[in-house]
Amino acid sequence: MVEVSHRSIQGMNTLFSSWAIILLVMGIAIEEWVDLNPEDEKAKMNHSPWMRCCSTIWPEDDLKVVRIMMMSSLGLSFLLNLILGMKLTYLIPQNKYIHLFTTILSFLSGILLLWALMLYHNKLMQGQSVHFSSYNINWIMYTAYLNIFFLFVCGIFSLLEYQLSTGCCTCLNIHKSDKQCKESENCIKGTSLPERTAMPRSSVRAHTVNPKEGTVNKQTRRVTWAL
Repeated sequence: MVEVSHRSIQGMNTLFSSWAIILLVMGIAIEEWVDLNPEDEKAKMNHSPWMRCCSTIWPEDDLKVVRIMMMSSLGLSFLLNLILGMKLTYLIPQNKYIHLFTTILSFLSGILLLWALMLYHNKLMQGQSVHFSSYNINWIMYTAYLNIFFLFVCGIFSLLEYQLSTGCCTCLNIHKSDKQCKESENCIKGTSLPERTAMPRSSVRAHTVNPKEGTVNKQTRRVTWAL
């Protein structure tokens, strides 16, 4: 049985989403995603899907959809990181709806980014025979694929939190079988011990008279009443 802490999952989830934001912002700042090589080597230039300026080599209208998708992915990633940070600091309630919402945000932002990169590659191959002769991909573009990995990992962690909050395994453990999962329900409900019933006791004093000595002997008899 592998034990997983709920706080550990939240911490790793916030860490991965933070790195995804950092790499996305780094991709905006660095414009050398692709080196475009036209027939005239003097007109060689760098290109990025975030660029909005018009280019003489490659018309900007062809990448408008790619830029919109990447901006949408960036906005969803910011929202995801904000919600995960608020969950980590207990600023919002910890319920299954929040976990489900972060799961959808993670996978949606990752799918949008993956779709945008695939469309960007398609545009590069289409423009290779029209606007430039060849292109070279730089290292910054590979960090975008690393962002997709981080976002999908955040979605898996959020899905795990959702299962822990709705399933029978509410002891924050990952069980291998349903039998172990059912046995673990006692950690939430607890086992109630039978209360010991108080047994009231009363003392009855009996007086006996000794006819010979004329004295009264006091004897104490203890009677236990069981309820």
